[in-house]
Amino acid sequence: MKTPLLFLVCFLVSTFFYSQVGIGTVTPEASSILDVTASDKGFIAPRVSLLNVANNVNPISAPVEGLLVYNTNASVTGGSGTGYYYWNGTQWTKLITPSAIDDWKLTGNSSTNPTTNFVGTTDNRDLVFRTNNTEEMRIESGGNVGIGNNNPSYTLDVEGDFRINGDFINQQILGTHSGTVQSVPFTNLAFNPLTGTVNSITITDGNGVNNSAVFIIGFARVFGGSLSAGTGTGYGGYFMVLERDTNASFTTSSILTYTSGVCYLKTATGASGFAVGFGGSGHISYLDSGLTAGVTYYYRLTLVPNSVGVTSGTFEVYQRDLVVMQLKR
Repeated sequence: MKTPLLFLVCFLVSTFFYSQVGIGTVTPEASSILDVTASDKGFIAPRVSLLNVANNVNPISAPVEGLLVYNTNASVTGGSGTGYYYWNGTQWTKLITPSAIDDWKLTGNSSTNPTTNFVGTTDNRDLVFRTNNTEEMRIESGGNVGIGNNNPSYTLDVEGDFRINGDFINQQILGTHSGTVQSVPFTNLAFNPLTGTVNSITITDGNGVNNSAVFIIGFARVFGGSLSAGTGTGYGGYFMVLERDTNASFTTSSILTYTSGVCYLKTATGASGFAVGFGGSGHISYLDSGLTAGVTYYYRLTLVPNSVGVTSGTFEVYQRDLVVMQLKR
């Protein structure tokens, strides 16, 4: 009986004089109330089975803020399994070591794996980006992206103005298509299916041939530096041909045999059809009715000035290759 009493007296006296308690040491740290020192043993906090991180009644009633325990319940509601938890005044909060943090950092992360690491959601929820607490961009769970639009209807749905400042180099923008766009060698912007290399801005629903498009809209094709519009597959099947250098044709039906240096105006084929051609040297030619698509015709009547750009001279009227009349002026 004397020995325990003596130990208690010594403990109380040392506490009164030094205000620190040392276990395993006779010189406890002055800044500590309890200094446990050991080289081959550890400290065990009270082990409890927490039921819910928000429960302040069971198993510990009215826990004081800062109370530390070791949770043994791996299925604790609202928690993260077993480990050290402290009461923060509202709920039990788990102590997390730096190695256990998997969150994205404000200063960036290192050693990430693109196969398993990502920014996004794992449930059927949209991903929202904000600045100044205002939504600026949304990625819907279905994949549509809205900029300035929180209900995007398209893969990219932009509400407001946007600017492209720079060149599109070897890039294309494709709509719904069944064809392909090959590599573009210069600064280009291409919409919808094309075949061949395009060296310009092209908006088209047709096929490129000889890769010489300048500007195409609608159902059109490119033939050796010209633009052809219509529904056919060659010059004879199109309603309009614009040659980049010399030729142009406008017609309400398929074009007749293509002649260099002539601008054609043509109506429908058949008994009431006719064509008027304007040559590069001032020729005016007329072809009367009875036209058949795909057939080579000689103009019935041709008016040719023999002195171009002068105040006097003559006009010669030809029927095929024969001069039938000369007109002086």
